[in-house]
Amino acid sequence: MASGRVQMSTENPTIALRDKLTALAPSMEGSSLYLLRAIDETIDSLQAEERFAEAMAGAARRLEGEIRAAAVVTGCYLDSDDAAINQIEAGYRALEEYLPGLLVKKAAIDEDAQLDGDQCELLHTAYDRCTAALAALVEASKDLRAAVIGHDLAAEPPPAEVFDSSEALIASLRASSA
Repeated sequence: MASGRVQMSTENPTIALRDKLTALAPSMEGSSLYLLRAIDETIDSLQAEERFAEAMAGAARRLEGEIRAAAVVTGCYLDSDDAAINQIEAGYRALEEYLPGLLVKKAAIDEDAQLDGDQCELLHTAYDRCTAALAALVEASKDLRAAVIGHDLAAEPPPAEVFDSSEALIASLRASSA
């Protein structure tokens, strides 16, 4: 073969390498699509959490404002059995436990060699926004809880008897137990 063409035989290493390359290339393309899909799904999930947290924080802030602006009627409680304030507390404590996990996931972004700079930036931004929204929800929840407690404390009836000194209080207690 003097024409300069490469002989096409099974002994040619280029053919074997080309076959391997042809077999591997679609997998590489698929893995890139998988990575992009995973990034998109992560960002979508974080954005959904962010929107939910923002909506809940907004609702909590509005209700807190209404409670603080409402006239207090003696003996009329918002949460006489503390059920609501206990639920609010359980909710924000769960979020406080969840937030460090988000920060760990965010830190892992920079350790992933498959991600390029733009992908890292997109993920960092999504994690930052979600974390900020969840932190705002925690604060709004705490403020709402405090507003409920403040209202209910203000709704307590005044004591039947007011004492000018601790001695007068002690004398009254002794007299009532006798």
